[in-house]
Amino acid sequence: MRKTKKALREALISLLNEKSLQNITVRELTSRADIHRSTFYANFEDIYALYAHTEESIAAEISDLAGMSATQFFGGLISYVNENRQTARLFLTSADFSARLTSIFADSCAECWRNEYGVTTAPAEMEYHIQFCLSGAIGAVAKWVAEDFKYPAEELAAHLADLDAAVANSVGPRKFAPTKTYR
Repeated sequence: MRKTKKALREALISLLNEKSLQNITVRELTSRADIHRSTFYANFEDIYALYAHTEESIAAEISDLAGMSATQFFGGLISYVNENRQTARLFLTSADFSARLTSIFADSCAECWRNEYGVTTAPAEMEYHIQFCLSGAIGAVAKWVAEDFKYPAEELAAHLADLDAAVANSVGPRKFAPTKTYR
């Protein structure tokens, strides 16, 4: 079953690079994946269910990076995107998917910063800084994808880690003192 879903995912991504989701038929999808239509329907209700599953799978694969250091996180993200270029072109340039990734990593970021600064809850400032950092980083990766990966991957990962460190240094423990709350 894993091979079938992988073949369907790859066929869907390939077709999405040629046409919109609403113009893809199950017949052409199964033909491209080299599986029978009944096999498709044994796994998915329709093309939209496959799309949702594909998006969920990609988000899960990328969410495995949560909890890593900034250098590991950005290196892993850039590596994943570089190895899955066709997929990245479709999903990382989507504002909805980028917002979803930001949401996935926000909790991990908040936990990391809470531990680093010795606070039990994330003050409002921390939440805004996290949103700023993640939106900027994911936006930079989306720009890299949109510009057809022209900037060197290793340099982009290092640059993003440096920017993250600069933001962390600018906010520091004074900014996130446990006594400051807005809730």
